[in-house]
Amino acid sequence: MKDATIEAKPVIELPAESFSRRGRELPAVIAPGNATSLLQAITQAASNPATDIEKMERLFAMHQKMVAQEAEAAFNGAMARAQAGIQPIVNNSKNEFTKSAYADLSAINKIIVPLYTAEGLSISFDTETKNDADPIPAGLQRTIAIVSHASGHSRRHHIDLPPDDVGSQGKVNKTGVQAAGSTNSYARRYLTRMIFNLSTEDDDDGNGKGDVAKSMDEQTRSNLEEAIEILEDRATADKLWAQIAAACDKANDLAAHKDLKAKLAAKAKTFKVTA
Repeated sequence: MKDATIEAKPVIELPAESFSRRGRELPAVIAPGNATSLLQAITQAASNPATDIEKMERLFAMHQKMVAQEAEAAFNGAMARAQAGIQPIVNNSKNEFTKSAYADLSAINKIIVPLYTAEGLSISFDTETKNDADPIPAGLQRTIAIVSHASGHSRRHHIDLPPDDVGSQGKVNKTGVQAAGSTNSYARRYLTRMIFNLSTEDDDDGNGKGDVAKSMDEQTRSNLEEAIEILEDRATADKLWAQIAAACDKANDLAAHKDLKAKLAAKAKTFKVTA
């Protein structure tokens, strides 16, 4: 997929700090620079008949560049925070032809829309039939995504795909309109995944107890479950939860994390409330 961004090149960069799925502390968006102050100076100078017009034009061009840089910095900060808050999305659909699971667009949007809109981001889609600057390959359909931020900065993304009009047997199974709609839906899903760097995972809910933990060794799992059973107060439960989280992280076992958390929560409901 080709990605074309708005012309203004950033000169303000966010600190290169890493973050994990559970520890999502990120630097705040860089405070705006002197664009506002510069505009005030330009406005004041404009009221002076002796002001050099050419200098005014250069100052105004500088102001526009600063505004664009600040808007792009705000966009980058918002996108970083939005992506940091997005967990892997559970696959809720199955491709009968490839026998593979995937998360459809409605499942993706249900999770990510509240997160990215809270950061002032929005995304819109369109199609394109001709582009002289970046020609569309013959036989392909182009779907465009425009990601915008409340600051005014936006980025354009697109993907070119063949019409989805052929079934698993290689025979045409859709009308032209149906194929266009199917291709567009497929493209929107993949563009969204690419833009927000989404990942998906299978849902382990409903599996038998023996299938829940796939990476954690049986002895560790048994010890943690026994510790949950003998819990008697909230303080001890909080300490145990820290141990559970560390053990699950070490084993990279998301299923055990989910299951043990649920058991700990159920046990906590049995604690007596003290005055």
